[in-house]
Amino acid sequence: MPAMRVLFVVLVLLNLLALASARGWLGTSTPQGEPERLSNQLNPGRIVLRPTDPVAAGTSQANSPLPAEAIPAADERAQAEADRPETPASTALAPADACVNYAGLTEAQAENLMQTAFAGRTDLRFERKTTSTPSAWWVRIPPSGGKEAAERRVAELRALGINDLFIVQDAGPNQFAVSLGLFKTEAKAQQHLATLQKRRVQTAGIAARSAVVHRIEVSGPATSLETISRSRPVRQSGATVSKCKP
Repeated sequence: MPAMRVLFVVLVLLNLLALASARGWLGTSTPQGEPERLSNQLNPGRIVLRPTDPVAAGTSQANSPLPAEAIPAADERAQAEADRPETPASTALAPADACVNYAGLTEAQAENLMQTAFAGRTDLRFERKTTSTPSAWWVRIPPSGGKEAAERRVAELRALGINDLFIVQDAGPNQFAVSLGLFKTEAKAQQHLATLQKRRVQTAGIAARSAVVHRIEVSGPATSLETISRSRPVRQSGATVSKCKP
């Protein structure tokens, strides 16, 4: 009898232990079905089904767009160069032009420079100019009545004590004029005329004697002009060399 009780108690305890294990009361449980097994898997949302065909997998990867970070840096530089505006060819630096004026020349001197220093210079541009400037002031009695009238005036002047004179013989508008003096400045000529008038010479007057002065303006590269200005023909011509606007 006591042995039967002990056996009964042991069976009860074993049943209770089996129930606790089945219910998970002991910390572990055995999945009872497919839904419970899926719920117990770690991170089921990250499960990805991959195709077993390697050709299909390669095609899918080739057709997928690359992220922006995958563009090579060399392609970015090439695109930047293509987008950069082209620099016009006209912005290239050209040799600076200069202008030099060769002045104070006679007609013969200007012609000599054109035939020597400036001959064959296709890189230069030339412009010849002339100006008429007073070079002297002439005190004279204008011609009137021909040679005989001029001789009578000379006799009258000598009678007044004026001996520094002569009759112009060269053909032209001043032929048979009575020359009384040639001066470099107008002030000196006016002073001499005033002296003659005090001595009762009333028909005398002053005429400016003009001279034609030639000059050549040359434009072109500054280095070429510097070489020409130091050349022997220019130095021997006595030209006044100065800068001008191109």
